[in-house]
Amino acid sequence: MIAPLAQRYRVICPDIRGLGWSEGSDDGYSFERLARDLVQLLDRLEVDRARVVGRDWGLVVGYRACLNWPEWFDQFVALAGVHPWTIDGVRPAVFTKPWHSYALAALGRSSALQTALTKRSLRAWRHQGRFSDAEAAVYLSRMRTPSAHAATIDFNRNVLLHEVPHFARHYRMMRLRVPTLHLNGACDPLAEGVPDSYRDYADDMRLERIPDCGHFVPEERPQWLAERLLTFLDGGTKRCG
Repeated sequence: MIAPLAQRYRVICPDIRGLGWSEGSDDGYSFERLARDLVQLLDRLEVDRARVVGRDWGLVVGYRACLNWPEWFDQFVALAGVHPWTIDGVRPAVFTKPWHSYALAALGRSSALQTALTKRSLRAWRHQGRFSDAEAAVYLSRMRTPSAHAATIDFNRNVLLHEVPHFARHYRMMRLRVPTLHLNGACDPLAEGVPDSYRDYADDMRLERIPDCGHFVPEERPQWLAERLLTFLDGGTKRCG
């Protein structure tokens, strides 16, 4: 997505702490901390306002940042995940599909288990096309590093022990004021059971399902996604209904 977006926008692609090529941190991986990282990065780069696009873990960072610091963001695009108000009207399937997160939280210290679940996720959560051996090796090589190994455990434990209970208690008090487009692949396991309860808590938000697409939206439907992103971002709030 960098090339098509960079034709019209300045594109900044940070690694989330503990993921990608980041070495992680001892400060923890709460959604609050990760969102503060984003805002502090924008401040360091002297960016007054930005449009943010986040997929999977980036989605939760984006939602938290827009909820906490809406003055920093003109628009938000969330990809491949649940929204903060999912518990309001959720179907049980949305909790059973990501069973690998529970396994990693409980048994993640096993490097063999982490590798096996990574391979399975790359295969089972992609609907259209397949990752080549070379592409899969990029993911697997990072997962085998000590920093990524530790971060994977901490990420999943934080979600189950802290974030889910927090949102269950406080979601009614969360108001989203940043114009938002939430995109889920129609065949993404996380898309099943995601309710439209966001309508009661967001000023300007739309939830759309991407046809013939799984969890890896940029890899599966790159042209569709690039066109949809540019339509939304170029249109500003007028095209987010």
